[in-house]
Amino acid sequence: MGSRIWMWKNIPGVPGRCNDVLYTLPMSQPTRDILVFFGGDVQDIQINMEKHPDSKEYVKWSLDNTAIMLSKQFPKCHIFVVRPSRMTITKHAVFSCFDNFVPGDKYGTPSFCPMHKALKHTKELLLCCLERVKTLNLEEDIDDFNIETTNVSLMGFSKGCAVLNQFLYEFHYYDENPNTDGNTRNFIKLIKDMWWLDGGHNGSKNTWITDQNILRSFAKLRIDAHVHVTPYQMQDFHRPWIHAEEGGFNATLKKLGVPVQRTLHFADRERSLSSHFNVLTEVKSNVG
Repeated sequence: MGSRIWMWKNIPGVPGRCNDVLYTLPMSQPTRDILVFFGGDVQDIQINMEKHPDSKEYVKWSLDNTAIMLSKQFPKCHIFVVRPSRMTITKHAVFSCFDNFVPGDKYGTPSFCPMHKALKHTKELLLCCLERVKTLNLEEDIDDFNIETTNVSLMGFSKGCAVLNQFLYEFHYYDENPNTDGNTRNFIKLIKDMWWLDGGHNGSKNTWITDQNILRSFAKLRIDAHVHVTPYQMQDFHRPWIHAEEGGFNATLKKLGVPVQRTLHFADRERSLSSHFNVLTEVKSNVG
């Protein structure tokens, strides 16, 4: 199979919210496995990145290129890359704002809350996207490609980890309110893996979630947690809470029996934005 990318604009989720989504087919024999990716600041579609004097230096990490790269590293997955609903552009930086998934300020710095319908929005986006996949007239038999038959992996890189953190808050909400929104609760059961890749944002707390009650609800779901970090975040001496919170996140999950796979990459290199992005090249499916 090739690595062609489809970009679908304004895919509707919950009422009043839309996101652009980039899609690539599995590179090998298709399965029902889905990987949903949320990128970081700077990352946008390539044509947009090329217009900004700073972003164009990182066009290698455009959402288009990232989709192709992930399709090679997770060859049995349908890859869905969710573009932020808003990009804040300044003279020297571009900030990804995932307003449809987590409340935030004008730079997308998150303010986590018990319920923002992030999981429901994700489910609705995927429902629409799967219908689009069926219309591509591919050779594979995907007419019965329904969300109920899928295994879902959720991945966040840098700012995109804020979306995963909001999911944690909502897991806790559904745990505390077991009779709420059965459809979304069924979607949660499809989630098998979550990948946090060098999480970071402009806020002064909650880069990693350490609240034991929230993590206890997550532990009940038996979702595998994958943590990949680099010195770019772990040795940021201007934001020491990132390293401290990441340690607390891992320690608490392990204490609760969650199978956390934690990897520090490029420990022998100087802290750099290049190594931060390069963590994207280091992750891959555990399934051959």
